[in-house]
Amino acid sequence: MIKKRIVEIIKEACDNCKEKGVFPYEINIDPIVEIPREGEFGDYSTNIAFLLAPKLRKNPQEIAKTVIQNMNYNDTCEKVEPAGKGFINFYVKDEIWKQTLMDIYESGIDGFLPDAGNGKKVLIEFVSANPTGPLHIGHGRGAAVGDVLANILKNTGYNVTKEYYINDAGKQIATLGASTYARWRELKGEDIEYPQHFYQGDYVKELAAELIEHNVPIPANQDEAIKFMAGYSGSKVMKGIQEDLEEFGVFFDNYYKESTLYENGIVDDTLELLRQRGFSYEKDDALWFKTSLFEKDEDRVLIKSDGEKTYFASDIAYHREKLERGFKLLVDLWGSDHHGYIPRLKASLEALAEQKDSLKVILIQFVTLLKDGKPFGMSTRAGQFTTLKEVLSEVGRDAARFFFLMRKSDAHLEFDLDLAKKTSNENPVFYVQYANARIQSIFRNAEEDGIDVDTLMAESRRQKAEGSINIDLLTSKDEIDLIKAIHHFYDVIEGCARNLEPHRLTFYLIDLVGKFHSYYNKTRVLKNEVNLTTARLLLLFMLQKVIKKGLDILGVSAPDKM
Repeated sequence: MIKKRIVEIIKEACDNCKEKGVFPYEINIDPIVEIPREGEFGDYSTNIAFLLAPKLRKNPQEIAKTVIQNMNYNDTCEKVEPAGKGFINFYVKDEIWKQTLMDIYESGIDGFLPDAGNGKKVLIEFVSANPTGPLHIGHGRGAAVGDVLANILKNTGYNVTKEYYINDAGKQIATLGASTYARWRELKGEDIEYPQHFYQGDYVKELAAELIEHNVPIPANQDEAIKFMAGYSGSKVMKGIQEDLEEFGVFFDNYYKESTLYENGIVDDTLELLRQRGFSYEKDDALWFKTSLFEKDEDRVLIKSDGEKTYFASDIAYHREKLERGFKLLVDLWGSDHHGYIPRLKASLEALAEQKDSLKVILIQFVTLLKDGKPFGMSTRAGQFTTLKEVLSEVGRDAARFFFLMRKSDAHLEFDLDLAKKTSNENPVFYVQYANARIQSIFRNAEEDGIDVDTLMAESRRQKAEGSINIDLLTSKDEIDLIKAIHHFYDVIEGCARNLEPHRLTFYLIDLVGKFHSYYNKTRVLKNEVNLTTARLLLLFMLQKVIKKGLDILGVSAPDKM
């Protein structure tokens, strides 16, 4: 939209500089255009002068002035000015903003969103918690980030698949089986010692109790009994995980089991491929991957000296299989403690397919619950952590999803339970939802005055040529600011998709409705001269469309009454 036009203006200016011999022809840089934090610095700003400086060997301020002198911007901007140490600020004409509002109105909100993906196939793998216990709040944050990111990418032209990877073939599942077996023996009346490294949550006792209650036949051989209980308990826990996620509004396209990688020979085939290409070697009776060939990292074990394959081996095979399914972008969401794992996995993709840049890893930092301003653990029923289910029961889906996205995913998050339950503007999700309800209240009042807003907007669209709505009547600074903010929905969604940062959407919505609440408190929308009333109703109609679309992407409801 307008941002694209600003980019075109900058590129045209650089081309003019090349034509005049001011810039060498071989210089070709894509300008970065951003929205300044402060309105006094214009509507858009670019750092093109800083990007050109090392190539031209000139001062950025001098370059900025040269670029502006070669710009043709009068059709779009009131003025363009150099700022700071070399930034260029653009002040867009009000008439352009108003025309853009009409363009969005006529195309509809879905037609307004950027097509950044152009059908590119993306696999987002997130949560992927081992089925050895209930989901905790950290998993909840990852679920919210992954699900909303998937929604953003789907809305910007990507072909998205959401996948949950189930680690069902390792030691942790075996430990769950041994834990269930030990609790089963306890409930049978045996006096046994329960090891500290076994799973401690009450859910293990409940799994064992179910086996007894339903008279499930258990193999007499201990090893076979533990193996059976590992499968039984893992399936039960996984079912609970899936139910909790669906309660949270998160539905996966695929649940992919690690065990299938072994059953289908994908792990062995992958290890053989690494051997054939010379990227693995044997040392100390173990098989190692040559990580150090590709990244600043140590070589890593693929097969231990006792013949057991590592998680790393199956992870390499899994990501190779993702690429073979035709996905061009692999997005993984991991806990922040897995940061060191990124280089070795990127190295493996480089070794197998020369596609290490196809992997993007988003780190999810820890969550601290707050109550009365202090860290708070809701219970230890599940074994020294707070479950996602408990948080949902306490604050509800809307607040949980919104609050989990109120900071960048790799920053520590403090989740204030008291704030999340407040029904006041202090609560950010209430603040945003209330804006939608307020607008709907205005529309109900309009209906009492004989104006059906939906009908009015539909008819106005059909009567476009007659200019049935005079948008030029919106002249106050607050109205222009709202129009700009509506348009910036495009820029924000595009930035979320490009940078894989869904938290930007919550920030945007909070800022957007802040502008609306201010406008509402000092502006009469109805009972004006009819053309002014109609213009203001159009403004609020489009504002509500953006609010609802934003909340829909977040997976948060937009109630019409509160």
